[in-house]
Amino acid sequence: MHPLLAQRRSLTAYLSFWAGLSVVPWLLLHSTAELGALLLALICTLAFALVTLPSWYLCRALPLDPGRLGRVVSAQGAAAVVWSLVFLVCWKAFVEVLALVPAWHKLPGDIDAAEPALLGVGALFYVLVATFHYMLSELELRRDAIEREGALALNAQRAELQALRAQVHPHFLFNSLNTVNALIGYDTAKARAACVLLADYLRGTLGAQEHALVPLSEEWALCERYLSVETLRLGERLKVDVELEEDARTCLVPSLLLQPLVENAMTHGIARVDEPAPLRVRARRHAARLLIELENGIDPLPRRRPGGVGLANVRARLVAHYGSDAVLRIERDPAHFRVVLDVPARAPETKDVG
Repeated sequence: MHPLLAQRRSLTAYLSFWAGLSVVPWLLLHSTAELGALLLALICTLAFALVTLPSWYLCRALPLDPGRLGRVVSAQGAAAVVWSLVFLVCWKAFVEVLALVPAWHKLPGDIDAAEPALLGVGALFYVLVATFHYMLSELELRRDAIEREGALALNAQRAELQALRAQVHPHFLFNSLNTVNALIGYDTAKARAACVLLADYLRGTLGAQEHALVPLSEEWALCERYLSVETLRLGERLKVDVELEEDARTCLVPSLLLQPLVENAMTHGIARVDEPAPLRVRARRHAARLLIELENGIDPLPRRRPGGVGLANVRARLVAHYGSDAVLRIERDPAHFRVVLDVPARAPETKDVG
């Protein structure tokens, strides 16, 4: 289908343009029946504008390729001759109808006298039609190219996010298996319970990976499954103080975003301290922003551990999801390590698919 036929507003603008051009053949007629000549020029010009719409397909079949320019010029030149004859036929057909009005009975003679001029106008009008269609075709090609680039960029972003989410699992499994290994040495029952909890957690992560964004309440529920594994190892040393405001719970966050932060708190802070401070988690919504804060005690004698990917993974995923519209801020004092996330507060109806 011709693009103009699918857009009523564009078709109206197109016909309005040609209505304005009808003044050109009207002036060439030099007819004494000015009103009849103007009406005839308007009818014939608009009819020509409509019947030449199929030339859109010829222009698409013969793009302006420098290597085929001679073929394009010859084909379009022949088309201009044909359509100029069609233009003249339109005038002769419609003038017979208008000549039935007594005041306009001289119009057929005026048309006969202006035949060469009308043929020239018809050829010129076809050149305008072809030029318009080539411009329209170029715009469509550019729009298609932009859409393809957008689709490729979106697919690349989704692939990046999937890779970043997948990175969480080996890191988590490494630490969790170390937990199970430690439990086997002194409490096999707890080790078996840890395996069951670990399986339950992994089932939850499979569901979370189906969505780019999940409600904060679901994201934290997954973190609680992870903490239940750590509780078997740390016992009463692990204390969690959670405060998620109700309007923050429904906000959407990237799936598996908090788990690396909670795991960092366990691995680099709470598990290393004999009497650790509680893991504090706070979330609140402030206008159009969602603020999430995680705070944990730290080892007073920090030791560097290789292979940490948690904060880098979270930072990369925030950039992939929000660009520059998200902030990850790290605050540290001698006794505490704090991570603050400041992201757009998205409601469930704006949930992304990916």
